[in-house]
Amino acid sequence: MRREELDGAIIAAYERLREDPRTHKSHLFHGRYENIYPPRESFPDIEPLLTWIEARCRDVLSPGDARLGIAFWFNEMHHGDRTTLHTHNDADELLSGVYYLVVPEHSGEIVFHPDGEVQAFMPAAGDLFLFSPSLPHEVRENRSGKLRLSVAFNVGVRQSGEDA
Repeated sequence: MRREELDGAIIAAYERLREDPRTHKSHLFHGRYENIYPPRESFPDIEPLLTWIEARCRDVLSPGDARLGIAFWFNEMHHGDRTTLHTHNDADELLSGVYYLVVPEHSGEIVFHPDGEVQAFMPAAGDLFLFSPSLPHEVRENRSGKLRLSVAFNVGVRQSGEDA
């Protein structure tokens, strides 16, 4: 399946699941939930993407035969939305990242802050960014007037018998 078809299937399934009562939402800032967690068991359309992401993470981590687990959530940004400076190093994450599904022009750069520097990147649909969970980052304001949609994730070692 081509990337555009896969992304389209993921977006359609997300739109169906975003208001599902089993979908968890967190980080309510300025009237917007930054993180939306659809139930993985109801979301088979995302599995090819998660498998691909896990393979890219293995390329970076080279964890031997350790089993990686991935926790994912969606970031839905409308006009005027932004994500404030934060990190992902809350638990045992080895790698964090984001995959972009919908990126209108002027919808906000992802900005990393390594060692006091500022590095801003304007992503495109289909881009994957991998970074250290301890790297401070933010997303600038969406000024496009259109929806920007991405899948963020953390990857860590999964214990035996533990679901991803």
